Amino acid sequence: MDKNSSTIDDRFSYFDFLRVAGAFAIMVIHMSSETVLTKDVFSLEWEIMNFYKCVTRWAVPIFVMISGALFLNREIPLRKIYGKYIFRILTAFFFWSFIYATASYVAKRDAVKAVELFIKGQYHMWFLLMIMGLYALHPFLKKIAESETLTKYFLALSFVTASLVPETVRIISLFSEEYGTFADSFTKCFYLDFAAGFTGYFLLGYCLNNASITKKTERLIYILGIIGFAATILMSLYASRFKGETFDFYEENMNMSVNVLCEAVAVFVFFKKKLNFPVKIIRVLSQYSFGAYLVHVAVISELIRLFGRSTPAFNPMFSIPLSALIVFVISFAISAVLNHVPVLKKYIV
Repeated sequence: MDKNSSTIDDRFSYFDFLRVAGAFAIMVIHMSSETVLTKDVFSLEWEIMNFYKCVTRWAVPIFVMISGALFLNREIPLRKIYGKYIFRILTAFFFWSFIYATASYVAKRDAVKAVELFIKGQYHMWFLLMIMGLYALHPFLKKIAESETLTKYFLALSFVTASLVPETVRIISLFSEEYGTFADSFTKCFYLDFAAGFTGYFLLGYCLNNASITKKTERLIYILGIIGFAATILMSLYASRFKGETFDFYEENMNMSVNVLCEAVAVFVFFKKKLNFPVKIIRVLSQYSFGAYLVHVAVISELIRLFGRSTPAFNPMFSIPLSALIVFVISFAISAVLNHVPVLKKYIV
């Protein structure tokens, strides 16, 4: 998705496949999320929408892992990190923030909300702010990546602080909000934020890209991945029905929840092992994925404006992937057009 790291040789052709598949997966998530909140959690429709949301949760971590795999494989001067990569993400962020904020003002005539939207960005643009933070950490993470001992230690620390501990806190919160709040405040006293969140995914992508994975290890990763997919679906189902409303408790990828981590690793390894060969159309689509990601929410909003809903009014088992495919085609078409305008291609998409 991030074009800053889109220079890929044939050894890493699977990144192209991952980008295209990840972009589609994110669109499936957003198409499902648009309507799942309006459904009864005990209905079949809700179960189907929840299924699609859960089996595509690997998408955002995958994009972070691709960036880590590419950026940590090379030395990048600080001047280039800020002057080229962060600057480019920043220009794209404010350009699209202005577009979405303007559209919001035209539709609702709420200047305060429009200004807030311009500053914070549309809901999917948090990714740009997050990836800029990881770019800023590149010099530190690069040094860690150069040491096998430090890499293993950091990933272990990240797993504990960003997966096990938060997951435990969320389980406690599910049954007791009071004890969950206490546990959350206590664990935050350790201030291990550097090892939390997507930092671990950034380093993990580098490790998996460079690792020689045996058949035995590959099979184990796939087994854990299947368990992760199943756990995401079933735990989300259980938590939502326990609460009586849609509850994304077990779908959080922000804190590297164990189940989503297993999903992401399995998908990454599968594409590396099975789809690591160049395909021209996939490579072209990969180059358009960043722009497609930025514009796809506008496409969804326009569909809702025109038809009153984001998905057709028939069985969501078919309507969600069909709607996501329509959004995918339109978004990539728009991105392709924008990518043929030199200035926009360089700074916006």
